[in-house]
Amino acid sequence: MTTISQAFSSSSPNPHPNVNAAEVAHSKVRRKGLHVPRSPRLYQIIFDALSFSASFVVYYLLRFFSGLFETSTSAFTQPLLSDERTTLIVAAVIALYGYWALLFWFGGLYEDWYVRSPFDEFFTIVRITFIGCCILGLLIFLDDIAPAQNPRLLVFLYWVAFCASVCAGRITARYAQRVLRIREIISFPTLLVGSADNVRALQLSVRQAPAFGFHPIGVVMSDATEAEQWHNSAVSDSNVMTKPAQLPLLGVVSEIPKLLAAVRPTTVLVSTATPNHEELLRLANECEKHDITLKVVPDLYEIFSGQTRTQHVYGMALIEISAQIMTPWQRVMKRLMDIVLSLLGIIVGLPVWVAIGVIVALETPGGAMYSQIRIGRGGVPFRIWKFRSMAQGSDKVTGFTQVNDARVTPFGRIIRKTHLDEIPQLWNILKGDMSIVGPRPEVPKLVEKFSQAIPYYPRRHKVRPGLTGWWQISPNYFQYQETIDDIRSRLTYDFYYIENISFRLDIEIIIRTVIKVFKGHGQA
Repeated sequence: MTTISQAFSSSSPNPHPNVNAAEVAHSKVRRKGLHVPRSPRLYQIIFDALSFSASFVVYYLLRFFSGLFETSTSAFTQPLLSDERTTLIVAAVIALYGYWALLFWFGGLYEDWYVRSPFDEFFTIVRITFIGCCILGLLIFLDDIAPAQNPRLLVFLYWVAFCASVCAGRITARYAQRVLRIREIISFPTLLVGSADNVRALQLSVRQAPAFGFHPIGVVMSDATEAEQWHNSAVSDSNVMTKPAQLPLLGVVSEIPKLLAAVRPTTVLVSTATPNHEELLRLANECEKHDITLKVVPDLYEIFSGQTRTQHVYGMALIEISAQIMTPWQRVMKRLMDIVLSLLGIIVGLPVWVAIGVIVALETPGGAMYSQIRIGRGGVPFRIWKFRSMAQGSDKVTGFTQVNDARVTPFGRIIRKTHLDEIPQLWNILKGDMSIVGPRPEVPKLVEKFSQAIPYYPRRHKVRPGLTGWWQISPNYFQYQETIDDIRSRLTYDFYYIENISFRLDIEIIIRTVIKVFKGHGQA
């Protein structure tokens, strides 16, 4: 029997002989779904558009032909096919399409709801349509073009019709996707990763749940021992109806970067009896780089940080590790808050910032400003700005600044104690390099060092770095050193913020930061 190391040795013409089989399976999946889009969002948009049209027809009939509501507007007393009436109808339809599409997008209704409970989707639809109809009700109340006799009843009837039509459209969209996935017209090339026994159980679960559209194209074992077991073991169930086919073994988890690039799956499912935390965290980072959906069994949740979503595949629960940690409206509101607060901070405090710059420049040679390359969202480097608080040339000494650091100037201690040395970063926030709230950015050398020691460290780059953050307002803010244990402790604060990121939490952190600044809790 050829050993795993021999099978994957570099002396072989193809170091991964089974990758070709996976690529063939991948190409079959692509051919099956060649002319059928796989994105759930597209189906939602199509059926939402039909729902918008149906609800508008109901509204129009109720408004002008039911006899419940009178109108004296001349445009709507014209014949049905008159130019003036047609123009108003077309304008109203276009406006409603844009209004609801924007509101649905802000409300997160154009995410992948197919993998979530339909009841969650329906409750979200009820909430968002209710809010949207309340806004429309206010506009109708203020409208002097086609005033209604009883606007509240009109809005209520429209909401009922609209909510019902959208829910019906979403049910149809789900059913259409389900049929296409069961018939393998829509398929998602999938890698199964883990230990031999767990992967076999997962493979059987996937086979018994075709409605999810997972199409396994190969397996990746957690280590060489499990790979040998996969080769040597036979499926104990002799029933051909439940016996899963033997999938090609592509390699082990340590080879996952090369395998993902070669096979290009859309989904990776992980189930292992003895998880290697570091390997699995590297797998999560690699999947994020290649925009691959990663789902793991719940027993592995404790090693991941970030937003999760549970999905049941024929009785087996999977947790999706998602890069989308905020809804669209939350992202927009956070960015708007960054722009408004940074502009106010720059303009209102300009005389103070100029005075600080003059004092810094006069105290020691080297100028008022100090800049440095830091790592931002997505691992992209940017140049950060600060008021200089150390003597010229201090940046040649690497590492964190310590308490009572001799490099800090007398005035530098004051502005560091009050965090005023960070004020120039308002410009970074206005540009979009940073946010008001988020994990503090680090220099590239430290990021590389910490990433090698802590595989999940780069996950803090999922969001924009911040001027302040959850760690900065914690009681342990003073007690940090450049050690791996201290960085791990600091990461718990960063990941808490990332997992719970919200507009409300940002406001809380900003208020607590202001209190800290007035108390002078900065490190000098």
